[in-house]
Amino acid sequence: MGILMARRAGIGRALVFLALGTVACPALQAASCGGRPATRPYDDRSFLGYACRDAECAGHKAGFAWADRHGISDPVACVEAEEATFVEGCRAFAGLAGTAEQSGFEWARDNEVSDDCVCGGAGPRFAAGCEAYVGGFGRGSGAEP
Repeated sequence: MGILMARRAGIGRALVFLALGTVACPALQAASCGGRPATRPYDDRSFLGYACRDAECAGHKAGFAWADRHGISDPVACVEAEEATFVEGCRAFAGLAGTAEQSGFEWARDNEVSDDCVCGGAGPRFAAGCEAYVGGFGRGSGAEP
């Protein structure tokens, strides 16, 4: 599915992210995202079935990234964290029916993300899926990030 998303988004940056599995240049991403005015989504965001407590779902993304790095497949392994959003993000990864890339794409689609600056925080595979959505579907659609 990752390659299909990359093809839909165009062979550019999304394919590089998928191939490398990391953000190609975090400094470039930070520079390109800096200085943009903060925008507010139309509705509160959700993270793969869980309500976010902030606009970027930061706690959920952190838990998802941690579970991805550690190969967590059992939601019971997620209960050690004190932060509820971290646990929910971990559980979202543990309960994946697909891949992290598909989850990133789904999250961006469900939340009508049009700015790839909000794709980070849940790991490089999630970000690649999110960026594939933004590059192929989110830009120019009139949706707010």
